[in-house]
Amino acid sequence: MNRLSLLTTIFCGLASLIPSDLFSGSGLFALIFPTLIVPHILFFVLTLRISLKYVITNLIGIALTFFPAMAQLPIAEPLNDQEDSVRIASYNVRAFYQSDNAASQIAAWSQQEEIDVLCMQEIRKPEEWPISSLFSNVFYAPKWSSYCVGIFSKYPIIYEELLEFRELPGDGYRKHSAGIADIALPWDTVRFINVHLSSTGVSDGDMSVEPNADDVIERTKNIINKLVRSEHTRGLQAKSILQWVKESPHPLILCGDFNSVPSGNLYARLLQKMEDPYIWHGTGKMGSFEPLKRRFLPIRIDWTLHSKDFQCTDQHIEHIDYSDHYPLITTIGPPILE
Repeated sequence: MNRLSLLTTIFCGLASLIPSDLFSGSGLFALIFPTLIVPHILFFVLTLRISLKYVITNLIGIALTFFPAMAQLPIAEPLNDQEDSVRIASYNVRAFYQSDNAASQIAAWSQQEEIDVLCMQEIRKPEEWPISSLFSNVFYAPKWSSYCVGIFSKYPIIYEELLEFRELPGDGYRKHSAGIADIALPWDTVRFINVHLSSTGVSDGDMSVEPNADDVIERTKNIINKLVRSEHTRGLQAKSILQWVKESPHPLILCGDFNSVPSGNLYARLLQKMEDPYIWHGTGKMGSFEPLKRRFLPIRIDWTLHSKDFQCTDQHIEHIDYSDHYPLITTIGPPILE
């Protein structure tokens, strides 16, 4: 069983690292891969009672799955904020359709939480005006659409750029759902990239099944097909993200709704240049997508990554019911001086 678990882990890990535009099924393996830490921990405990020499297999399995698993588990405690710390929130607001006066409620929440930079996805203009009135600098992408992503900042935006996922066909929202804002924070100019990757297409109704085997099987097949098809699109979008990160002239913060778990090819390649603060500084509750959390799958599909020089004192998911997503809040301080 130990060997079988390790072989399964290696296979899923390697499969998840294949770019999803080349192998759409890699997204499913990326979803499964972090969960494989559970059998390795269980087998480790059981194997301790048999022989220490056999636990090496389990330790290898735990090591392989550690970072993707930790990217879902908030086990830290908040640290004291640094001087000149900045609070950043990434929030898919679902076009403010979740509840009456959702935009006003989000504005009140943002003010209460003292959010300095708010990166939102799925904005519906002009419904966002209660929020934009709180921030002196606002940037939308695309500007010509009433449906967009946006960066709202209390600090000056000194450069902004509309981004385009060039590999995608067509000319709709998903091709233009990304933007850059260079923001003059108290201690440096920082480039913010806000993205919304293509939706999985899985609706709340797809996950509601009748209590019979046929319906469960049929709905499961339908969900898998939608996940596989959408992964190809996100694989094409990932190529652009990696290029934007590589070309950034400033320290970088990447925010957005990635519609996938922190695992797989894009995540692994981003970690070569950036940090996921949730791994070491994640606090509070699990799960950034309400329909999955409600079904006891509290996974995180919203990420905020930052350049390795920054000091992060906290990253947590705030469970407020103004959207089908929950906002991810990150507190960072000035870069570490060597």
